[in-house]
Amino acid sequence: MISDAVDGYLARRWNVASTTGYVLDAMGDRSIHLALILVVLVRFNFNPVYVWLLIFRDISIYAVRILTPDWVHQSRQLRWLSVMHATILRVWLGIYLLREGIRVFLLRDVMDTWSFELLQTSLICSTIVLSYYGLCRSVSWLIDIDHQSLEVLDD
Repeated sequence: MISDAVDGYLARRWNVASTTGYVLDAMGDRSIHLALILVVLVRFNFNPVYVWLLIFRDISIYAVRILTPDWVHQSRQLRWLSVMHATILRVWLGIYLLREGIRVFLLRDVMDTWSFELLQTSLICSTIVLSYYGLCRSVSWLIDIDHQSLEVLDD
């Protein structure tokens, strides 16, 4: 994750950002997130529906990108939402990793409480809601394309 942040910073600073780099960076982020989520799923046995919701969202986002001719320009409008989604997801994962680290050092799970579960559930639910809001906004790009196509046909 650190190399991902440094890579993005350097690409913007040296103005070497490209569409291919943007796509590869996003796919790398999703791969890391999915791998860590699966580890957390197996280790802490939380509800797999959360994982499926995140996977379906990612597949849907990439489908919209493929079907939208100007998705790079369009996606810049939702950049803030992507950053917020990724940040909350990383905090959620980080707290699980912190929990595991504390458990290793103290030889007991002091974070096995209802308040911890409430916090984690709130974080994962909020990132899912944000990501599906972004997906709905992205689908509107496809609807706009259909409306523009119909207007061209009417002319």
